[in-house]
Amino acid sequence: MEQSTNNSVSEELKIKTTDEEPFNICLTNNYAFLKIFKKEENVKGFLIDLLNLKEKQIKKIEIKDPFTSGENKEEKEGILDIKLTLNGNKKINIEMQNTYQEDWAERSLFYNCRMFTEGFKKGDPYWKLSPCIHIGILNFNMMKSPGYYHKVTLRDEKTNELYSRKFQFHMIELKKTKTTKGKARKHPLYRWARLIAATTWEEVAQESAGNRYMERIQEEMVKMSQDERDRYLYLREEMAASDRVSQLQSAENRGVRAGKLLNQISMIQKKVKKNKNLEQIADELEESTTKIRPIYNQVKQHPDKTAEEIYNLINNE
Repeated sequence: MEQSTNNSVSEELKIKTTDEEPFNICLTNNYAFLKIFKKEENVKGFLIDLLNLKEKQIKKIEIKDPFTSGENKEEKEGILDIKLTLNGNKKINIEMQNTYQEDWAERSLFYNCRMFTEGFKKGDPYWKLSPCIHIGILNFNMMKSPGYYHKVTLRDEKTNELYSRKFQFHMIELKKTKTTKGKARKHPLYRWARLIAATTWEEVAQESAGNRYMERIQEEMVKMSQDERDRYLYLREEMAASDRVSQLQSAENRGVRAGKLLNQISMIQKKVKKNKNLEQIADELEESTTKIRPIYNQVKQHPDKTAEEIYNLINNE
């Protein structure tokens, strides 16, 4: 059955890949994002506007493989998308994250700390540790404040004095660009955020016009939309992303149902302890006797078990 499903998915992808209908490319797609921003000239323009640099300040950008030797499969699934070393030995991580992640702050701290100590050898002076910059491009809202862009540094809580320049966190919240007003819309970084969030060719053209870095990206996006292999890999990532969202929703729904059932088991346990029979309990809970009978029977048979243990017994029947 699984093999049949995989075959049908592959056929569907092939059909869409060779379809002559207009094909939009969105940079929030992980495949498209990586293909575009792993190119030095493309990411250079983005970093100039994000970090307020002048072009001559960037002497070299070296894009490294984000995987290091010794990492296991589980670690690789969570590794950041792009890992860069800028001149001055600054280390930069860039990650596109589409789905909401509650522990995003801890995740970014973890990777920046790991990057900070990477390559540091016993006996080295601490001043040799390179500045580390984590850039999160988020397709969900993380911060409570309304701005689409946030820069987080280490500062004294009372005086605001900078503690160290070697740890920085930059967050771009794409969904907040729609409600951004005033001067913030005129900043070059805003155009980058809108370009990454763009879902139509009209939006891509509007945001990229007049910026040679963005115009280059637009050209590459158009080429990607015309290349069968790129279309296939792009669509495969789209389907994988949809599957991940569906799995998360299913897990959430299962959690809600489990919570309701546990609550019902707990209420039935309390009523059984008061020597109420099945009919009385069903009437008080406004449920049919048929629906709650399995719970009632397990509670009667196992009066000393917890609600969680009764839940497990019911699910194993």
